[in-house]
Amino acid sequence: MASTIFITGVTGYIGGEVAVVFAEKHPEYNLVFLVRNSDQAKTVKARFPSSETVIGDLDSHDILFEQGKRADVVLQTASADHIAVGESIIVGMAQGKKGHYIHVSGSGILHDVTNGFGNPSSKIYHDTSDLAAITSFDSSHVHADIDASVTAAGLKHGIPTAIVSPVTIYGVGRGPIKTRSLQIPFLTEAIIKRGKAFTVLEGNNIWDNVHITDLAEAYNVLTEEALKLNGGKSSWGKAGYYFVESAEHRWKDVVTELARIAHQKGAIKSAEVEKLSVEDASAVHPWAPLLWGGNCRSRGDRIRALGWAPSARKIEEYLPEMVDFEIKSLGTQSSATIF
Repeated sequence: MASTIFITGVTGYIGGEVAVVFAEKHPEYNLVFLVRNSDQAKTVKARFPSSETVIGDLDSHDILFEQGKRADVVLQTASADHIAVGESIIVGMAQGKKGHYIHVSGSGILHDVTNGFGNPSSKIYHDTSDLAAITSFDSSHVHADIDASVTAAGLKHGIPTAIVSPVTIYGVGRGPIKTRSLQIPFLTEAIIKRGKAFTVLEGNNIWDNVHITDLAEAYNVLTEEALKLNGGKSSWGKAGYYFVESAEHRWKDVVTELARIAHQKGAIKSAEVEKLSVEDASAVHPWAPLLWGGNCRSRGDRIRALGWAPSARKIEEYLPEMVDFEIKSLGTQSSATIF
């Protein structure tokens, strides 16, 4: 019998790419997607004809409960910060097949400005040796309280859960609706609108990165393991925490390259990079200190132990296509714009 995989967030960047990878690699899966309305359902069905869509949202308890009962694996990729969705699905799973639940988080949980904004940190968190520290962060760490609630709900109801925590995700996605990431697109948009590139102070702070398809492949590997007897070699529950990263970057280096590309394409008048204070950077974008000012350094030892390995080109090689995407979206092709 075909395995039923219930995915929230198929209309989003991560969930859409996961759906593409699953459809390519596992056409035998019975893919069930949560969508908000009939228009989204039509778009998703056109892309994945053999799939099933159910209309609802992350607060549709009864729908989520029923889909949880049906599923062999649930991938909750729609939100890292919604409490009710996980509880609804996990309670349903406990009354059904008792499958595996995979929740999206984010390495923003590691956001480190111990040495000040714009400065590097030497601390690297491994999802193996640093597991106790990672899973005991208090609510001042982004996503930490939701991660803990997912794990607790799984333990309470006897459902194996896993947290997948990606880093800076790059590349244009292939999903049916949203194909845009967050950090680099927001940064590129801010640079183009401002007319000049910038860093938060020195910009020497470090983040990990991963290509969107490599991230989706990690979900594929974990799902394959979940469908094996006793979850295969994968870890679940308190040990089920997975960072997914392939390399590191300094934000100053990324900004310098974005400025060069945007200037070359005529989207800004100069390739100069300006150092902004935290306050001035926040005026450009309210999330600037969080997105581009601190450090998030992790190592995905667990997913690599399952055989996952990144295969995409480095982040620098994808920046031109990401700049093109933002230029097209903003309508600034071949014309420097200063707002």
